Amino acid sequence: MELHISPHRLRIASILKKDIDLFTHSLIKLSLLHQQVSCNFFSFTETCDDFSLITDQEGLKELPSRAELMVQSTVWLALDAIPSFVDADSNSGLTMTTKSIITSLADKNISVYNLSTYQTDFILVKEDEYDDVVTCLSKDFKILKESQDGEMIPIVSQEVDKNSRRNTCGLHTPRPVVHSFHSPDNRFLVTCLQPEQLSHLTSTLLKLMFYSNSFLPSPEDGHERFLSLSIISQKISLVVDVESIALFPSGSLCTGAEEFWRMIKIGNLPLGFDESGIVAQISEPLAEAGIPIYYISTFLNDHTLVSEADIERAFAILESKRGKMIDGNSCEPEDSLHFSIR
Repeated sequence: MELHISPHRLRIASILKKDIDLFTHSLIKLSLLHQQVSCNFFSFTETCDDFSLITDQEGLKELPSRAELMVQSTVWLALDAIPSFVDADSNSGLTMTTKSIITSLADKNISVYNLSTYQTDFILVKEDEYDDVVTCLSKDFKILKESQDGEMIPIVSQEVDKNSRRNTCGLHTPRPVVHSFHSPDNRFLVTCLQPEQLSHLTSTLLKLMFYSNSFLPSPEDGHERFLSLSIISQKISLVVDVESIALFPSGSLCTGAEEFWRMIKIGNLPLGFDESGIVAQISEPLAEAGIPIYYISTFLNDHTLVSEADIERAFAILESKRGKMIDGNSCEPEDSLHFSIR
């Protein structure tokens, strides 16, 4: 597997539900009219709590600079995991190899933010930890970075100080699941759209993005709001619940053999952006059990999508990892913590 470091410098932001009308025009430009702007990396995810965004610097310029737009201060870089020939056509979420990248970074106390799409998995790392990331991964993966003229150039890691914190971390540290998790009743489809279809799906996507309350079941009925739309380098990925599929014209979704997914939401409290290992806590035991997942981090919480056939087994595996002992000390679950950070 190769790792391509995206040239985009990314920011993560959040808009509260009550404030979405202040940003609707800009969000329509970035999603439905994306060919008219210079943004090449944009992700929009609705949760029950907020609208979570990932965008490059050009996309951020399209959004009004207002107090209601909460922009996380870190600049992030995206690692694009290019699958091996064996996995190239699987479209089954995080592969074992991608999981090993996340695990390696967690073992070095490097925090990540993950975005799975229909086409690939993006692992976001902090720009100021770039050298540590390259040093950590270059032993096992070929890493390339896109130059200004579009050429992919191999990256050679530089040796870091022997006393570096990254070099003193033990490998394969046991990781209990320390954050609470639950599974709402929703069933989801992970799919994609062809760019030329956007003009024909404008009303459908507008309804999905901004008016879901008008047709989706109430959260009180066990249904949790979740929609993910990503437009990255002209590739459009969509995670949508089955209640919304009927809005799309026949043949407009790249469904192939329909496979439905269930969601496991991680965290009741905001997870923040500094704690390492949260993605690894979830992806590692599920990958070892042969359960493929899609993993989507948002501003407040994390969400993993598991095949409907695997949801009960996945839930049991994560429950068995909850609050395990490490070096004789009990790891308390999130419910007993006062504050929790990613």
